[in-house]
Amino acid sequence: MAAELTQTSTTNEPWGASRMGHYTETAPVPAFTAVLDPETQTAVLIDETGRTVEMGKHGTSTNTSTPTSTSGDGSQPGSSDSDSVPANDQD
Repeated sequence: MAAELTQTSTTNEPWGASRMGHYTETAPVPAFTAVLDPETQTAVLIDETGRTVEMGKHGTSTNTSTPTSTSGDGSQPGSSDSDSVPANDQD
């Protein structure tokens, strides 16, 4: 005798929905226009009144990768294994 399956439909609220709240009010972000400084050939930001905006100093970073490899152990000539370990240097 085959058992009959009864389908029940219940909708549960997602567990995180009760933890959500409204976003707080924020101030509008001023509009900036990027222009090229003809002397330095760098981008300069200009605000809506035409003044240059100083964005402060920031560092640079470089991403290098140091590969390592091994050759076969003699049992299978021509096989090799290699990997790469990323390094990230920041100022």
